[in-house]
Amino acid sequence: MAESKGAMAARRSGLAPRIVAPKNKVTIALPLSMIRTGEPGTMRAGDWVSLAGVAVSAIGFGVVVRELVRIAHALEAGQAIHRESQAEASRLQSA
Repeated sequence: MAESKGAMAARRSGLAPRIVAPKNKVTIALPLSMIRTGEPGTMRAGDWVSLAGVAVSAIGFGVVVRELVRIAHALEAGQAIHRESQAEASRLQSA
């Protein structure tokens, strides 16, 4: 059977084959999983260190987010001032 560039492929009857994706289970280990609950007052030194690490991480994350927001606001204000000065300069040149 000779095929040419303009020849159409023959249509197949029936359904297209199903694509089956593998189902993978992923286990994520969180830092809080190491902190176990127990009797009150029986926290070991490692538990306190883990808890302090979580607290420091949370505070550090908050500081970073606040700093990024401050930088974004400063950039927006700077761009607004720049646009205003360009508009003023173009008005002075046209006058």
